[in-house]
Amino acid sequence: MRYISMLLCTLLLAGCQAQPQAADTLYDYQLVDDKGQPLSVAEAAQRLTDADVIMVGELHGHTGVHRFQAELLAALLNQPRPMALAMEQFTRDHQPEVNAYLAGKIGEDAFIEQANAWPSYRHDYRPLVELAKAAGIEVIAANAPRNIVRCIGKLGPDYLNRLPENERGWVAKQLTLDEDDYKIRFMATRFHGHAQSETQFAAQTSWDDTMAESMALYLTEHPEHNIMLTVGRFHIADGLGTAQRLQQRMPGVKMALIYPVLPDEARPAAPLWSLQVQALPAPRLAGEPLPAINMATPECR
Repeated sequence: MRYISMLLCTLLLAGCQAQPQAADTLYDYQLVDDKGQPLSVAEAAQRLTDADVIMVGELHGHTGVHRFQAELLAALLNQPRPMALAMEQFTRDHQPEVNAYLAGKIGEDAFIEQANAWPSYRHDYRPLVELAKAAGIEVIAANAPRNIVRCIGKLGPDYLNRLPENERGWVAKQLTLDEDDYKIRFMATRFHGHAQSETQFAAQTSWDDTMAESMALYLTEHPEHNIMLTVGRFHIADGLGTAQRLQQRMPGVKMALIYPVLPDEARPAAPLWSLQVQALPAPRLAGEPLPAINMATPECR
């Protein structure tokens, strides 16, 4: 375990801190529990060891958030309870490639290409996977394939009935399509000025239900383990989304939710913990046009 801590320090270019720190730069963060009490990573790891699932929400591409994720994972690996890492950033159809890399059967370039890793893998998620590899823990490719999700968004949830049996298994058996608080939150959002539709919500919840099911299946087979999940913060806001869908599948599961907040945002309501970080640079100035986006969907069966 000492090697894991040393590896983390090397990967992240900074010393492993023992005390809480202010979020003074994009590289920094301040973890605060549900009662407003600042915590160091070491203190958090001790308190989180009893949780079955620790969901760490993220702002994709935020250096401070990704640094925290890696430092928390390293600290959790020093706790006595065995654990696994689950990731939104890999999909179920690529679990064999994830396993092959962890086992040393393929190199990193082949892994990134064959597992369809996110473009930001090397600077955002490599530390997590390398920590898991060094510690010999499993990495759960938890998400549903994007091409299937896009077809659900285009054709609706009945599209899943068209899939071959093996591909159908890459998405949760049951999608949560009820008029619940998560659906209300999602339908109230707008994407490039357009209102959301029923089929788009079906696509959204296919991610949440699949990630929840992936963790439920793992915990059923490994009840002594806990899981740390890396996931976009919308998926756990207000304890909804992935968190809610996991609770529905495993009513007795013990969860801890960590939600990143920017300086102008309110701290989330208990029982969520907040991860205070600096805001990223504005993507556009007022009046600048939106970048061109390819809205084409894949050919669906």
